[in-house]
Amino acid sequence: MDLNFLKALRREWVTGFNWETEQDSMNRFNYYKTPIEDLSIHFVFEKSAAPNAIPLLLVNGLPGSSLEFAPIINQLTKEATASLGKSVSFDVIIPSLPGFAFSSPPPLNWTITDTARILNTMMVDILGYEIYAIHGMDWGSAVSYNMYDKFNETIGVTPGELATGNLTLSEAEQVEEQNVMNWANTGNGYFIEQTTKASKIHIVVN
Repeated sequence: MDLNFLKALRREWVTGFNWETEQDSMNRFNYYKTPIEDLSIHFVFEKSAAPNAIPLLLVNGLPGSSLEFAPIINQLTKEATASLGKSVSFDVIIPSLPGFAFSSPPPLNWTITDTARILNTMMVDILGYEIYAIHGMDWGSAVSYNMYDKFNETIGVTPGELATGNLTLSEAEQVEEQNVMNWANTGNGYFIEQTTKASKIHIVVN
């Protein structure tokens, strides 16, 4: 990465970043917390004005938060014309995964399957949706695949971004999957840094 680019990033962080402005931006959405099993789950819930809106669960990646989806929330809740002239809009639900943001940290030995279970409970038993769509980014994609596998009677579609082992892939898709694996081996250093030495990044930007 170019040193001048890093210096520009640091200048923006030190002199340009305004925490009050960021808080105002975040607070424009509706946030809730709900108890599920022994956890408290924090989530964004923005309903469309359309009575036939599709419930859409969006799951963030690692490291990240529900704010990954902030730029598209309002657009998703507005009615738009899809193919064949059909109007479509979404009720948008964006949970903070256990241990993220204001959700409770998970207990020892917590798994993706556990996360899938509590998120489905939130959608079906707490918010009252009989069927919904889900989309995950990065780690959230793994969660969404697991949810579709375990709860496909309530999940209509999951257009995730990570490949799974139980799908028959075309030759082009196999090449793309291998590219992803290659990147994981050569371009994933930031992940190791953030999960094992995150304080170093803090020192650099300050």
